[in-house]
Amino acid sequence: MGDFQWARILAYFPDLLRGVGVTLQLGLISASLGLVLGLVLALMKFSKVPVLYWPAYVYIEFFRTTPPLVQIVWLYYGLPLFTGYDLGAFGAAAVALGLNIAAFYAEIYRAGIVGVHRTQWQAARVLGLNLRDTLRYVVLPQAVRNVLPPMGTTTIYLIKDTALASAIGTLELLRIGQLIAVETFRPVETLTIVALLYFVVTYPVALLIGRLEARFKIARVGAA
Repeated sequence: MGDFQWARILAYFPDLLRGVGVTLQLGLISASLGLVLGLVLALMKFSKVPVLYWPAYVYIEFFRTTPPLVQIVWLYYGLPLFTGYDLGAFGAAAVALGLNIAAFYAEIYRAGIVGVHRTQWQAARVLGLNLRDTLRYVVLPQAVRNVLPPMGTTTIYLIKDTALASAIGTLELLRIGQLIAVETFRPVETLTIVALLYFVVTYPVALLIGRLEARFKIARVGAA
């Protein structure tokens, strides 16, 4: 096919697969951190108690409005200067992406909670449930249906954003691709294969979210 040299790049396929593994690790760690911290932030902001609301508000707005690349680079270079503690390239990227995505997850959680009809809150109050039990048994299970579509899209963006870790030398998929392109002088073939591998990684996430959406819709119809 023209001057393309696919076989030459495919010889590096084991290296690219190792990059995929690092990308998946980064995505999993960052998403796990973001999901837990995002829920805490959403509940803090939802509480309206000033001592809880304002720290959550400032955190969310700061991390939503500053580039994740800046956050990654700052955590990698700045944290050792201020604390003497070095997370390493992988650790800095995972933590920075997790802190960043938590802000977006928090707003998704909050929108899902707000989307639960007020009558559900009133019914829980009539049953004598306190706020914690109302959230745990009544509100959050229903909010899951509301948050699945944006949560899935945001998670896919997170997986793609792991490519930003290449800026500090993390050997994830894009960084491996860059090194192969420099060594082989074949950037087009290399980045094409890298793009296809990102598709292979992210498309199953989209399918999983779609399946979960369908299952929750069926459950909701059955309950009705």
